[in-house]
Amino acid sequence: MRVIGQGFLLMPLALAVSSANAQTQDPFAPLAEESRPLATRWQTDYRGTLELGLGYVSDDNFMFGQYNGLNEDGATLIGNLNWNSFSNTDSYWQASFSDLGLDTREGKLSWGLPNKLRITAAFDSQLQVRNNSGGTPFRGKDSLALPSDWVSGLYTSDFSSLEDSSRQFDRELERDQFSLAISAALDDNWQLEGSVSYEDKQGTGDVGGAIYIDASSGDAALLPAPVDYRTTELDLGLSYSSTSLNLDGRLAWSDFDNKDDLLSWQNPYSSYGSRVRYPDGIGGLGVAPDNTHGSARLSGTYLLSSTARLQFDGSYAISEQDQDFLDYTVNPQLTISEPLPRGNLGGEVATTTFNGDLILRPLPKLTAKASYRLRDRDYDKPRDGYRYVPGDGGNQSRPALTVYNTSNDLQSQTAGLELSYRLPKSSRLRLEIEGEQIERENAAVEETEETRITGGFRFRPWQVLQGNLELAYYNRAADTYQWDQSYYALLDAELINATPDNQRYLNHPELSQYYLSNRERSEVKLDFNLLPTTQWSVNLNFLWREDDYDKSELGLTSSDWQRVHASASYAAGNDLTVSIYGGLDRYESRQSSRAFRGGQEKNAFAIYPPLPQASDPGRNWDLDAEDDSLTLGASVAWQLREDLELAADYNFIDTSAAQDFKTFGAADLDPQDLPDVETRQHQLGLIGTWHMREAISLKLEYQYFRYDSDDWAWQDVQSNTVGKVLTFGERNPNESIHYMGASVLYRWQ
Repeated sequence: MRVIGQGFLLMPLALAVSSANAQTQDPFAPLAEESRPLATRWQTDYRGTLELGLGYVSDDNFMFGQYNGLNEDGATLIGNLNWNSFSNTDSYWQASFSDLGLDTREGKLSWGLPNKLRITAAFDSQLQVRNNSGGTPFRGKDSLALPSDWVSGLYTSDFSSLEDSSRQFDRELERDQFSLAISAALDDNWQLEGSVSYEDKQGTGDVGGAIYIDASSGDAALLPAPVDYRTTELDLGLSYSSTSLNLDGRLAWSDFDNKDDLLSWQNPYSSYGSRVRYPDGIGGLGVAPDNTHGSARLSGTYLLSSTARLQFDGSYAISEQDQDFLDYTVNPQLTISEPLPRGNLGGEVATTTFNGDLILRPLPKLTAKASYRLRDRDYDKPRDGYRYVPGDGGNQSRPALTVYNTSNDLQSQTAGLELSYRLPKSSRLRLEIEGEQIERENAAVEETEETRITGGFRFRPWQVLQGNLELAYYNRAADTYQWDQSYYALLDAELINATPDNQRYLNHPELSQYYLSNRERSEVKLDFNLLPTTQWSVNLNFLWREDDYDKSELGLTSSDWQRVHASASYAAGNDLTVSIYGGLDRYESRQSSRAFRGGQEKNAFAIYPPLPQASDPGRNWDLDAEDDSLTLGASVAWQLREDLELAADYNFIDTSAAQDFKTFGAADLDPQDLPDVETRQHQLGLIGTWHMREAISLKLEYQYFRYDSDDWAWQDVQSNTVGKVLTFGERNPNESIHYMGASVLYRWQ
């Protein structure tokens, strides 16, 4: 992301420097000025800096400009302003505005009375662009329709008018936030703070929708989805500070308002009867519902004695959602025999947190910390049965297919003890033991317990070398895996009783969800910092982590993460600074599953042949995944002359992902390995600044950005390549972007 004029933003030091300059009676003031580099004085000795210029982007893009506002070709305005006014001791003004010519502009204006009052008004605009190289035949915003000459069919390959009907659309999200904040000192001990903000987020995202009778045969499409959100937030805080006690209390409230309730689309397929197929069939999806959130928080520190300190942080929050339900279906031609059980969810979630630490120093070199953590999530909502309409593809389901909403209460408690002992030569030993217990409702595992042991050794064998070694071992043990818990919580008793007991599950009984499974984790971290001379600094960082899900037959069974990072910097006085860095990350994982059909083949508990598919380990498959990431970079800052600064920055990122499948004998299973996915990114930045005069500088900037990917999911995949999924048909990103900017900076006293 580009930062315009970063080297010339005023720093808080400006007030002190300008004040010293004003006191000409100080005989040492001229000496202090001349002892600092001229570049530092240009950055700090002025009350205001204005930057104006023009930038140019060589081509439209969605990777280079994903977040920085430089996503369209052509000229853009460079505009930055920083200003401090301390004309008298009674009050002050501060203003900063950046990226004024882009959709990522932001600004802040503050007025205050020193040490008494500060009022700040701010705005912040953001823009996110995504891959917009594809297209869609749908027209409209929240009610999507197909063109009048649309040619339907059973498969996407039958959509003969698709190419002529498709149009490009901007997948962009714009966010504008406005805020007002106040901070006031009530007296020497009490401080009051408050803020209010309003955010407007608009644009077009994407979502997948399908029309179906059962999930195995859906007619799916990727849909442009409107985003029209409003969020209002209020915050009020009161703090107290004294020699031994510090307290901070806060109340917060937020309101989220989605201007859209429903996204509907015309069915492009002709798979079902006349009420569902094109042109009369309609599908619908509910979007993010309106909701409110309120919270109260109290945190503080109390000095019990010179060797004991208590820290605590507690909060209580309530989230509510009572937006009116949509109808079971948007298709008026389908039959609904039983209405919704209630008009809205009327749901409420209460979340309580508490963190407490007691820090003691029983011996001059020994520090002990006892800690306790609590997180409690409590659902309060009625439980009702809903006779849903499957995928807007048929009439309301029969009573036996009623589904029920469930609560997912959770309570997590963690207790820990940490001991730290100071050794000679700035070395330190550390040992930490933690125990965590999590209780869940309506989950496959009711309770998990995890013990975490961490040992650390900070060492400094020589003055120029410092290191830190950390060893960690985590052991999570879970209760008996209740694979049928979600089945009973979701479905109606009539359906459960009609289903053989050996088929009453949603996930295969041997498939364990990784966050609920037994797991052993081993981890090693090793960091070095070497300072061979006053000009050189070298850092090395190593990480190895292994997760073993030793009780999981199916699901994620193991994962490994290795990381090696290195950096070095060289500073030749105040005129030249050079740094280089590089890193390699590798993540490997293995997961297993079993391929089987429904009906009699869903019996997962048979032990005598012939085995149904769900009981046959010969139908297992394994997936070995490996993700590698290589990062390299270098930067140079050179004060070529007192009036000329040069800076260069380059980074290179290369990632690859490989996935290998393996099966165990089933004749009808012959999976193919997915192609490797590779992405490469080069980015070069050059900046030159010529200080023409004491108050005027000329800045030139150039950036080169190169990005390419060969993701198989997009490679040669058109909108109609997948028979039952109408996609956007995006292409892989392949960008080569040049950015050039020229600006003038003016500074004033």
